[in-house]
Amino acid sequence: MELSNLNIKNGLCISLGANIDSKFGSPLDSLIICKTKVEKIIKYWINQSQNTKEAIRISNPHFLWSSIYETFPHGVENKQPNYLNTLVLVKSHYFPKPSKINAKLLLKELKKLESFFGREKTPKDQKWLSRCLDLDILWWEELYTVDEELTLPHPRFMNRNFVISPLAEILSRSQKIKKFDNPRWSIV
Repeated sequence: MELSNLNIKNGLCISLGANIDSKFGSPLDSLIICKTKVEKIIKYWINQSQNTKEAIRISNPHFLWSSIYETFPHGVENKQPNYLNTLVLVKSHYFPKPSKINAKLLLKELKKLESFFGREKTPKDQKWLSRCLDLDILWWEELYTVDEELTLPHPRFMNRNFVISPLAEILSRSQKIKKFDNPRWSIV
């Protein structure tokens, strides 16, 4: 799908989810604590790409966070607790140049954060296990890349309600729309 059709061009989107306790507590506690840590990682990642102190000073990204949504585990065979999910859409005029290398640098930092919260590496032959923290880059501007470590945009994000509902919430805050009300069009 063309990302510009979703009015999300020029952005970075990261999903966050958890359905078991981390070393910081419940999934809710984990997401609350993780929020500021994700912002710090992204600010540092952006600032590392800037060449001057002035560019660093004005590079403050804008973080658009969704509410937290409770969702059923997707694609699992064994019973698991429900997930808590949220996402952040980051807007900035000062992102590093979109590239596979720069995206992987950010991904590496996010994976370190997962590990810091207590997530263990998932075996390659097992998908959709319970997680104390799951961080995924869903897209970054118009960067398209496919390899074993990172695929952008995320190949299945358009089929996940735990992404689409929070994204709709974020976009509805920034898009001014007015409901058209006419008696000839009534929906029961």
